[in-house]
Amino acid sequence: MAKREPALFDPRLVRAHEHPIRIEILQVLMEGPNSPGRICRRLEGVSLNLVSHHMKVLQEAGCIDLLETVEKGGTTEHVYRALEPRFIGAAEWDELTPKLRQPTTATILRLISADVTRALQQGTFDKGPSRHLSRSPLNLDREGWEEVVDTLRRTLDEVLEANTKSAERIAASGERPIAARVAMLQFTLPSEEEQDGETPAA
Repeated sequence: MAKREPALFDPRLVRAHEHPIRIEILQVLMEGPNSPGRICRRLEGVSLNLVSHHMKVLQEAGCIDLLETVEKGGTTEHVYRALEPRFIGAAEWDELTPKLRQPTTATILRLISADVTRALQQGTFDKGPSRHLSRSPLNLDREGWEEVVDTLRRTLDEVLEANTKSAERIAASGERPIAARVAMLQFTLPSEEEQDGETPAA
């Protein structure tokens, strides 16, 4: 019997996350409209043909669409936009197979690393009037783990709401937007027994 796709997923979301380059392209387009040529310059070691191929897949999957065509110096630039941010919720993530989980996680971590590196190299990481940087080693029981998960989910909702309100105010005022990144991580580390190659007691 053929294996069914995860029941909770929009098939377009699955298609978008089947390849790390498509995840990167979506992340770039979530920042704002962009063209294959400019996206190609953002992605190291990826040819324009490959970027164009994956953007075609994303367009066919209904994740992006053509916003405008711009004539520049005798050449035509196609500008695309992400139709809407497509997030993987907790229930959807539980339905994901390891084959899809690992490349999705690896790509997002690589993008975070690239953002941090670019900010440090350009001197903008500590330039603003305020910013947040923290690392918190924790030892949690199961209830505490879920409390942190819920806190981060609420925080993400508030961050996205602030972004939506900012876009509305910028459209009205013409204020120049502050290009920002917010990254939140919560993950487990191997125990001392696991690091030593021992099997933890049940």
